[in-house]
Amino acid sequence: MLQSEDFLSPVLGLPLMNHPSIRTLALGSLAMLAAVSFSACTVDENAALLTKNSASGSRAKFQSSSVKTEDKDIPSWSERMAEAKAEREKRAAEAERERQQELAAKKKADDAKARKLAAEKKALAEKKARDEAAREKAKAIELAKKKAEEEKRREAKIAARKKAERERAARQLAEELVQNAEWSQNGGFFSRLNTSHYKSKGHNIYVNRMALSGLSPSNAKIEVDLSEQKARVYKTGGGKKQLVIETQVSTGKSGYTTPTGSYRIQEKRVEKRSTLYGSWHDSSGAAVRSSGEASNPPAGGTRFVGSEMPYWMRVNGGIGMHVGYVPDYPASHGCIRVPSGVQPLIYSKVGLGTQVTITY
Repeated sequence: MLQSEDFLSPVLGLPLMNHPSIRTLALGSLAMLAAVSFSACTVDENAALLTKNSASGSRAKFQSSSVKTEDKDIPSWSERMAEAKAEREKRAAEAERERQQELAAKKKADDAKARKLAAEKKALAEKKARDEAAREKAKAIELAKKKAEEEKRREAKIAARKKAERERAARQLAEELVQNAEWSQNGGFFSRLNTSHYKSKGHNIYVNRMALSGLSPSNAKIEVDLSEQKARVYKTGGGKKQLVIETQVSTGKSGYTTPTGSYRIQEKRVEKRSTLYGSWHDSSGAAVRSSGEASNPPAGGTRFVGSEMPYWMRVNGGIGMHVGYVPDYPASHGCIRVPSGVQPLIYSKVGLGTQVTITY
């Protein structure tokens, strides 16, 4: 049979000693190790063999407290469990700290990313606002430029129109002066009048001779169209009206517009001179260039001669129909000028109270 001494020699790696105290201590240590292995459900082959072949065959009893071997404490099972638990808790705490650190780092990275995105979004919004402001500014500049150009063109048109009106007024005045001079030299307008003809050079005149005989102050009606610069005389009756006379006219120029509305003839005078407009003459009787206004005497002007307004028919206040200079545009001071070839005829066919309608 294998003796315990023989077993200890290879296990301890020492020569077997015959000293009793050494042997006893070694056997006790082996027994304690065997008991620990048994409690952990682990069988140590050498320890089992040693126990089986123990010389005494008795079981070693160990106390639950630590056994001192070579001045070192061997921890008990509960202590080792507590140490293992503490180690697990320590590792768990370290893992939790690492996890918290990772979470904090992730949160920090997420916050930095969010701040970066917010800064990019803000920069994009600011750039968009700047671009929009720049576009609006450019649009406003372009609009102002176009408006200025339009205003410049409009002012140029107004200036051109005023210039044309001044030139027409100058021509009109010159022609009127010549006309008045001719009339004065030849006994006035009435010495030249031939009522048997209804023509006037350069003017469009229409007379319905078949209906003319039936036209009278009781059924006559006059309509003046400012946009067409036409005057028409109608024979009315039975809810109908028949055109009898149509003629070109010249009404109020810019600043002296002929008023629109419905009026009736208030006065008729074959011979009449204007008290407001006409010509100025010097001491020798010669006409002097002027504005043609009675209130504005020119240098050298000593006598004002009002313009003749033959076959005058007062329509409204100082506005009336009469013979006068009729160009192809509005040229009067508000009156309705009618060619000399037809106004005497109209004068003879209408009466006081005859309706005169002026439209545009």
